[in-house]
Amino acid sequence: MALSTSTSSGNGGSHGAIVSKQTKAQVVESLADETGLPRSQVRSVLAALSELAKRHMMASGSGEFVVPDVGVKIRRVQRKARTARNPITGEPIAVPAKTAVKATVLKSLKDAVN
Repeated sequence: MALSTSTSSGNGGSHGAIVSKQTKAQVVESLADETGLPRSQVRSVLAALSELAKRHMMASGSGEFVVPDVGVKIRRVQRKARTARNPITGEPIAVPAKTAVKATVLKSLKDAVN
């Protein structure tokens, strides 16, 4: 499976930028090629990582999960109740308080972009 890449200098990595979006199957294939692991094991690792993040986000969980070496932090946040407006009628609408998940890009990934 060939990936579209362009060679770019300046990001310090040994590989070029991937210029097109990848499907889950392509991500698994790329990780398998990089690590030498079978695709089934890569899929298992990704599933375990997903399950671990979900357990941190549960109501009784820590509420924060940093994806190691990726540069992303996932947090559980509380959204306050607020009043919004229907854009068509202008009528005020009560939006209840809720728990949401917020992803934050860490400095290491921001630096890789610039």
